[in-house]
Amino acid sequence: MYFKKLELIGFKSFCDKTTLNFEPGITAVVGPNGCGKSNIFDSIRWVLGEQSAKSLRGSEMLDVIFNGTDTKEPLSMAEVSLTFDNTSRFFNVDHPEVLITRRLFRSGESEYLLNKATVRLKDILDILLGTGIGAESYSIIAQGKIDLVLSSRPEDRRIVFDEASGISKYKAQKRETTRKLDETEQNLLRVNDIVTEVKRQIGSLERQANKARRYKEIFEELKLKEIDQAVLDKKNLLQEKDELIVKLGDLGKEELALVELVAQQEEKIANRQSELKGLEEAMMEARSQMLNLENSLVRNNEHINFNQQRIAELAQNCDLLNGQIEQARAKLIQDELKLQQVQEEYSSLKENIASKQSVLDQKEAEINKLGAAIKNSLEVIAESKRLILDLEGAISNIHNEIGNFNSKHQVFLARKKRLEIEKAKVYEEKAITDETLKKVIQDLVGIRALVDEFRNKISDVKTSLQQEAQNLEAINKEITDLGNQKITLVSHKEFLEKLKSKYDDIGETLNAVIYLDKAPSESLTGLVVKIQNQDFSVSQDNAAGKASFKISGEAKPIELDTQKIDEKILRIEESLGELRNKMILRQACITELTKMSFDLEQELRNHEITLANKESNAQATQEQFDRIKEEEDVIVMELTDVAREIAAIEQNLATFGEQLLGFNNQERLKRDLIGQEEDLISLNSKAREEVLVLITQTKTEIEALNKRFSSDEATLKILNESYAQDKASLDNIQRQISEALERQDALKLEITQCQVANKEAEVLIIQKQSVFSEVESKYNEVSGGTSGLVKKIEADRKILDQIKNRLHELAMQDKDLDYRYTTLKERMLAAYKVELDLENAPEKELDYSGLAGEIAELKRKLDSCGTVNLVAIEEYDELKKRYDFLIQQQTDLAGAKEALHQAILKINRTTKQMFVETFEKVKVEFKNYFRLLFNGGDAQLFLLDENDPLESGIEIICRPPGKKLQNVLLLSGGEKTMSAIALIFAIFKVKPSPFCILDEIDAALDEANVDRFSRVLQEFAKDSQFIVITHNKKTIVNANIMYGITMEQSGVSKIVSVKLSQNKEKEKLEAPATV
Repeated sequence: MYFKKLELIGFKSFCDKTTLNFEPGITAVVGPNGCGKSNIFDSIRWVLGEQSAKSLRGSEMLDVIFNGTDTKEPLSMAEVSLTFDNTSRFFNVDHPEVLITRRLFRSGESEYLLNKATVRLKDILDILLGTGIGAESYSIIAQGKIDLVLSSRPEDRRIVFDEASGISKYKAQKRETTRKLDETEQNLLRVNDIVTEVKRQIGSLERQANKARRYKEIFEELKLKEIDQAVLDKKNLLQEKDELIVKLGDLGKEELALVELVAQQEEKIANRQSELKGLEEAMMEARSQMLNLENSLVRNNEHINFNQQRIAELAQNCDLLNGQIEQARAKLIQDELKLQQVQEEYSSLKENIASKQSVLDQKEAEINKLGAAIKNSLEVIAESKRLILDLEGAISNIHNEIGNFNSKHQVFLARKKRLEIEKAKVYEEKAITDETLKKVIQDLVGIRALVDEFRNKISDVKTSLQQEAQNLEAINKEITDLGNQKITLVSHKEFLEKLKSKYDDIGETLNAVIYLDKAPSESLTGLVVKIQNQDFSVSQDNAAGKASFKISGEAKPIELDTQKIDEKILRIEESLGELRNKMILRQACITELTKMSFDLEQELRNHEITLANKESNAQATQEQFDRIKEEEDVIVMELTDVAREIAAIEQNLATFGEQLLGFNNQERLKRDLIGQEEDLISLNSKAREEVLVLITQTKTEIEALNKRFSSDEATLKILNESYAQDKASLDNIQRQISEALERQDALKLEITQCQVANKEAEVLIIQKQSVFSEVESKYNEVSGGTSGLVKKIEADRKILDQIKNRLHELAMQDKDLDYRYTTLKERMLAAYKVELDLENAPEKELDYSGLAGEIAELKRKLDSCGTVNLVAIEEYDELKKRYDFLIQQQTDLAGAKEALHQAILKINRTTKQMFVETFEKVKVEFKNYFRLLFNGGDAQLFLLDENDPLESGIEIICRPPGKKLQNVLLLSGGEKTMSAIALIFAIFKVKPSPFCILDEIDAALDEANVDRFSRVLQEFAKDSQFIVITHNKKTIVNANIMYGITMEQSGVSKIVSVKLSQNKEKEKLEAPATV
């Protein structure tokens, strides 16, 4: 796996789309300060998930978007894409390439993409965990932050070690697991509280449910009883309704008979009443006519009085109007005189305005000609000025070019002088370095001989030491053997003494003859026999004539003489004393040889260190000599280039001088032309101003005349309107006088007509009074004969009313029965949801009074139940289900809690083992690389709390050569950088990362340390990919690919790439041919 490609669009100073292709090995990114090198580093951190704007050298995250320059507009989005080669499936993604993309918009929205599919930041971080790749991993070292690896707190240093040991992803899993455990514990607490509360509620609700069930049983029984009772009530009500219908039928017949009788009698009365009605109408009509005639008399009298008053008023108005006619006629004469004067003045003004307007038109034509002449002159001047500006631009460009060439000429002269000085210095430095190199090689030969001499001495001492150790081992073995013999003899002596004391007490003695299978090694004074077989059969010994018993077994010789044993012990002790003296002498000799060997090794180590330093010094001196030689060649080549550049610049200066002279002559001619045209413009402008003055005066006079003309026109209009109004007023007055006279004649005629009508009305009133008296007497005769018939009808009506009242009572009873039946139906429907019409009568006869008693008893039982929660049964069932569910949840959460605990313990065991193993390896490698980079010294890593390696801080102690062990915070800046580089390389040795990005970490190193750093970097480049941002030439020389960052436009970075590895191979191929 390696870092394949980086694409930037709108990220910081990279405005346009920029692509950097990387290959395995070392890639160097170079360029001047401020050109945007570190922006490449920031873009990689950003796309890998960096969330701190401060770490990206900004105040807010939107600062990473290209903010525009003087010539380029700001962009609305920043995008960085990072491509990894994943053919080895380094990432857990089934694709040969992994493309990580991050976008940020100015609106604040952002998105992450993995292989062009939108994902979360967490998904990106999960892929990178434990790989050694990440925004904060040890494989990405920011500018100026290399020593923070050492300077941070001991607790913070372990982040690098966690990533190196691969436990960062396990720690993330542990944090997630701990979070889930906390949530599970909180959920378990809540569930426990809910279970306790539900358990408390379920007992009460169970009692309520049981009570509700008893209530429902009684209620169902009551329902059946009440249904039976309601059916009986229904039956009774229907019977009563049938009887009531019969009574209503009988009374209805009686009512019909009486109604017919009353109708006949009323018909008779109706005939007489029609006659009376006609007489009443005649009386009413006569009375109405009399009233109308009387009203007419009153109205006519009032109208006569009103007309007389109106005639007097009209006479007065005629007198007033005659006076107004004389005034109107005088005013009309005055209006005619004024109107004539204004019309004459109006005609005069009109002629004057026309003459002035013709003069104005002539002057405007003249001024237009002058304006055209001035415009032509201005156009000539503008064109000349434009040409002058072009000439000045060209002259300015030539001056700039001349200035640039003069500057370059001065620069190249200064460079030539500097190169000549450097050439002299290089010659001098080359001679000194050559002298130093010869001296170093001579010293190196002497030190190597000295080292070989000490190695031979150490070999001889070690050989002697080995011989003495073998002799000492033989003496120790003899001492051990003699000691064992002494212990055996002492035990033997004690055994004989005990045996002798017991043997003396034994009374029985036996004569024995012992046959041995071989002769003893020395003379015997006793034997110890272990009996294995016994034969107690008696046998006769013919030779001795005695009986014998056969016993066989294992016999061991034993010395029974204690004095001899003491002598042996004494001899052994003497031998032991001699051997111990020899051992002390041997040990002293070994100690002396060991000390001698240690001293010799120490001196050898010192000489080896001196040899290594001398070799390194010789190599550095040789490299310096080669570098000086290369610099000499470069200086000679640069001097040649500078001479060629100076000649070209001098030729360009001569060419630009000739061009400058020609442009100056053209500019002078154009300026003369501009002067002539400006004089012409001045004359035309003066004439134009005079004409403008005349035009202005004429326009002013015309404007004044127009105002007077408008004023006279308005006055004329007003006078015409006033004349018309006065004339109309005169005509109106004359018309009013004629109308008043006509109205007087009409009113007098109306008065005469009203007086005639009054006389006719008085005659008609007398006639109508006589007619009214005749009709009134006839009406009184007819009305007296109908009174008896009316009394008979009234008696029949009373009887009919009684029948109707009885019918009404029966109808009310019927409605009451219907109401009782409807109420019964509604009560059964509301109480029990029973349709009474659908219920049939019970099969067996029921005792109504007994049924009522049972119903009363059931109602009493229901009342005794008190308040009943009928939904308690459903609530209890639901709560019981919830309780069972919560118990299951409680069990599941407890199991989950235990599983999470076990997971955390497993993670702790795994990570502890991984961290300890990695830490021990890094500890060893750190010491090795520290010695390599410092040419000696010592460095140590240790945990502050070894009992808790997963949380313990890490302390670093360093001892550069010639110094005591001290805390890293006390080191100098360069020593801190070298120590941090040693730690980073140690971690890379133990846990190599696929790639590493280093941003100017070699800035604090001198040349010798840069050489060591470069050599180690080349070793690691065989296994890992390195991207190095640097200014150091030696670091650049070791790179395979070089990217140069430039800023052709201010604020916009561009890329220039060079493959150094191909050039180096080419040089190697061309070298033999050149030789």
